[in-house]
Amino acid sequence: MLERMCKQQALIRHFLQYGIRGQTQISRSQHVIAMRRETINVWERRAPLSPAHVGRLVKSGVKIIVQPSNRRAYNMQEYADRGAIIQENLSEASLVVGVKQVPIDDLMPDRSYAFFSHTIKAQEANMPLLDAIIHKNIRLIDYEKMVDDKGQRVVAFGKYAGVSGMINILHGMGLRLLALGHHTPFMHIGPSHNYRNTEMARQAVRDAGYEIALGRLPKSLGPLTFVFTGSGNVSQGAQEVFQELPHEYIEPEYLPKIARQGSTSKVYVCVVSRDDHYIRKDGGKFNADEFEEHPELYASAFSHKIAPYASVIINGIYWAPNSPRLISIPEAKVLLRPLDSPWIPSSPGCPQLPHRLLAICDISADPGGSIEFMKECTTIDKPFCLYDAEQNMETESFAGSGVLICSIDNMPAQIPREATDFFGSLLLPYIHDMIKSNARTSFEDYDANPVVKNAVIASNGRLTPNYEYIAELRKQSKLRR
Repeated sequence: MLERMCKQQALIRHFLQYGIRGQTQISRSQHVIAMRRETINVWERRAPLSPAHVGRLVKSGVKIIVQPSNRRAYNMQEYADRGAIIQENLSEASLVVGVKQVPIDDLMPDRSYAFFSHTIKAQEANMPLLDAIIHKNIRLIDYEKMVDDKGQRVVAFGKYAGVSGMINILHGMGLRLLALGHHTPFMHIGPSHNYRNTEMARQAVRDAGYEIALGRLPKSLGPLTFVFTGSGNVSQGAQEVFQELPHEYIEPEYLPKIARQGSTSKVYVCVVSRDDHYIRKDGGKFNADEFEEHPELYASAFSHKIAPYASVIINGIYWAPNSPRLISIPEAKVLLRPLDSPWIPSSPGCPQLPHRLLAICDISADPGGSIEFMKECTTIDKPFCLYDAEQNMETESFAGSGVLICSIDNMPAQIPREATDFFGSLLLPYIHDMIKSNARTSFEDYDANPVVKNAVIASNGRLTPNYEYIAELRKQSKLRR
């Protein structure tokens, strides 16, 4: 037994020092991609490529180095079985792919990197990273800016952010309603990372839906209405989970009636588009093309036209800094005033809700953005906070005044294998164009698909022309401080 343990330890030391080679031998003349391990937080278990994607690249003649990680949802042997080389040293690669931001000290000069940098809005926390990328002559490809000719993102985790967010907020609803005095079927839905896969989570939602259909939601809650903003991948993913509940879709104009007269044996869903609440400040009609170019010409009627009738808001829209907010801090005070609903039965043991708006799942995760009072993202460790509008403050509680907020900025990390499969299938068609990138050569000479080339934030020691605006945003931010 002792001899066998010594041999195993020796193999592990050899593995970590020299790496292990998969089934396919690769020549040194071939392109080399490195997939780094994620180190930004303990919950990040995703990867940009699954073992199946790696296998396809290896068969096409690409050498893949995978940095060792026991935290990754797909284990190292699964990658090795598909032909990847598992080793610590990534210096042989000209392209390094990851998911989240790379620590500054880990950045290798004169390489191409692809990851979500969170720098395109001049986010203050990530400006040192951008400065280091420029200083080290790194060519940065940001997945967030990989868009088609219509401006739609082609590589994103959005669908699984929506799936995870919907599971999380239903879980949070169970806890919040219990704190307000109500046991509900939502109590049996856990956070999304509690489930081995999304099918198990959806079964829990279906079970809760069965109880709702049997009339087991307390009558004193009144009708529950769920409002979804946007119609993209985030909203669609969230709705896929929501549809496991007994539900009815309604148009925005019917929200006031349903909020007063709806049934408690099902839940209601309203998908709100931009033209449902954005109005031109001069009174003109909504124009999508104009809104994209000049959002400052518009205001939002969401806070008084939609939100007063929403029990839960699932926000999945992209927010630009000069766009109208969905709900401002002053508007939140109005929304969270005590509710008087004499038509809803109640008693001391079966109390009415303090206000209609119970919870917000801000999947867009933009602090101070479309939901202004969402000042800081929540985390998988601490997924919820309670926002008290009167005090304009957040507490880590389920009891008391306020609206429950869930705004985790890495929700797909809670369902990492499926999220990796989904993301990698979107990324794979562009990998060969990314491999062609040589950070030492001129950006102008980079012959790549526009989807990839237009996503290059920095190259040759400076911001690329499409992103020079970041420098101006940084100047404006300094002036405001």
